[in-house]
Amino acid sequence: MDRVRIREYRAEDYNAVRQLYTAGFVEKLDTLYVHVLTRPWVLCALLASLPATFWLSGGSVRLSVAVAGLFLLGLRLAVRNLLDRGIRLGLGDDLRDIGASYMTPGRVACLWVAEDGDDPRGQVVGTVGVLPCETQPGAWELKRISVRLEFRGRGVAKALCGTALAFAARNGVRDLVLYTSMLQADAQRLYLRLGFTKREEFLWPSIPAWLVGFTVYKYGYGVHAAP
Repeated sequence: MDRVRIREYRAEDYNAVRQLYTAGFVEKLDTLYVHVLTRPWVLCALLASLPATFWLSGGSVRLSVAVAGLFLLGLRLAVRNLLDRGIRLGLGDDLRDIGASYMTPGRVACLWVAEDGDDPRGQVVGTVGVLPCETQPGAWELKRISVRLEFRGRGVAKALCGTALAFAARNGVRDLVLYTSMLQADAQRLYLRLGFTKREEFLWPSIPAWLVGFTVYKYGYGVHAAP
């Protein structure tokens, strides 16, 4: 956390916040692709395509390898498309009008950014937000927890989450939830250390997500009243 400051979101942070959110998805492409390659149906399809193509082509090894390569390329493009859908979902939701979503006076909601104190421009290197949960009335949701890759391992995410939890306690929030995925193993360990507990796990409700086994986890936290 040395030389990293946490402050409330300002209008001039808009593009940086959206770019940080997008980068968090893009960097997971390889991880999700490797996961997809381990799915039973993918392995079966790949193993079946090689002898089938070899037989249909009259024994052409080159064509068999080419077909397998195209299959793998198609899978990677499908994985990228799934991540792109996730990016569009967030950018079109609360991050479309960040001020209205998080910074409206009188609303129990807020977005914070962590900025690099060594950068004269105050580069945004992390974010976290709290706002009422749409899927669970009476609860609030911890959202947009993201830290730039080169700033991880410094306690930035922990400090951001601590800021959000303190805000929730001061404002009378009693139940806080968050959603994360199988791709965020490090983040899940942090949530457990902070006192969150896993409440649910489910496949993201879409056919592409079901095919790749994209699992989402819901965590909850009982907020203690501020002294």
